[in-house]
Amino acid sequence: MILFITNKTLHLLELFFWMFGSFLIGYVFSWLYFKNKYKSQLEESTETITELRTEMQSTIRAKKTVERGGIEIKYPKELNFENIGIASEETKDDLTLINGIGNFIEKKLNSIGIYTYTQISKLSKDDIEIITDLIQFFPGRIARDDWKGQAKRLLENNSSED
Repeated sequence: MILFITNKTLHLLELFFWMFGSFLIGYVFSWLYFKNKYKSQLEESTETITELRTEMQSTIRAKKTVERGGIEIKYPKELNFENIGIASEETKDDLTLINGIGNFIEKKLNSIGIYTYTQISKLSKDDIEIITDLIQFFPGRIARDDWKGQAKRLLENNSSED
């Protein structure tokens, strides 16, 4: 094997090792440089994100106005319990018997003070709109499902059974 190694081959081999060594040195230094560079950028970004989060929690940065095409913020009206009556958890009816009211909607209705068929049967159009806003229900769905009529029929069935 030694017979095949010539001066020219040794020279090329030496040149290869010098170039390979230079490549490794350059690779290691650039890796260290970019590692530190991106690490510092990541730390700066993290600090900026935490600052923005605390700032956003303390203030609202921008509000659109109605004149500029923004949406007017409406505060929910309160239900008029003088019209529909006051009920409690003890006098509660099973509102899920009304089509369109499931367990989830029943819990929402209970949370705003509606527990009985009597209350639902006495709802006015304004009350229905207020309830729709308060429980965040589909607009027009209460009237379309005729909760009021269903509640009246359930009351009639309950009174005829007694």
